[in-house]
Amino acid sequence: MTNPAVRQQKPTAGKVTKAFQRWITAGITMCGLVLFYTGSTASYIGAQAMVFREIRTIKAVETLPFDTTYIDDPTHYKGYTELVSEGVTGEKELAAQILYENGRAVRVVSIRDVQTGTPVNRVVQRGSKVLTTPNINGQMSEVSFIRPVKTGWISEPFNGYPGHTGVDFAARYGSPVYASAGGTVVYSGWNGDYGKCVILRHEDGSITLYAHNSVLRVYYGQTVKQGEHISDVGSTGNSTGSHLHFEIRTAENEILDPLIYIDQ
Repeated sequence: MTNPAVRQQKPTAGKVTKAFQRWITAGITMCGLVLFYTGSTASYIGAQAMVFREIRTIKAVETLPFDTTYIDDPTHYKGYTELVSEGVTGEKELAAQILYENGRAVRVVSIRDVQTGTPVNRVVQRGSKVLTTPNINGQMSEVSFIRPVKTGWISEPFNGYPGHTGVDFAARYGSPVYASAGGTVVYSGWNGDYGKCVILRHEDGSITLYAHNSVLRVYYGQTVKQGEHISDVGSTGNSTGSHLHFEIRTAENEILDPLIYIDQ
């Protein structure tokens, strides 16, 4: 994508931005900037010394960053993102005339900037659809999931490594695990790498999965309420330490980031 051909000239004599002040300083010390000598070089003899005056023009280029524009997509759940178009940085050319006396900068004569390219925002499409399962009071709520363990910390976030489809809560072995939302037990037993596992299906068709438990306290077909004790933290299956692996999936089996939906 090419930069839009936008040229704006804005004289700002005697005004120095912080960024350009650094460039002027760099120019004064002759570090990395091209110096152009313009105007007349004059000298005069004072009472004790000769003073050489000259005006130097220092030029620099400033990159203008782009922002991100989001387009909400109601057909995808929160957490889904898709890049629509890349952003493009803009550009501004700056020039300052500086008066030197005997090689020392004494005054900024003028400063101006010309924008030679306008930034173009990155465009990202993001999901805006939400889950609406019953909360602890039985009411439908868009923010209806609670933290499945009351103690411990997040040891691995969603997509913390390739193939990690949930959030890991490190917690003491045997700590209670609670139903994040009310629903029906559709699985309670050994589930391969998940070890001892509980899966609940909720009113909107979404499911929550609780893995690596040490003890399972619910059975298939049982109805549980939000916050009900359903299992105990363990380290069964493909696990290297005591923790709960927690997942949220939609009725269409779309895997979501639980941290978007649960109360932290």
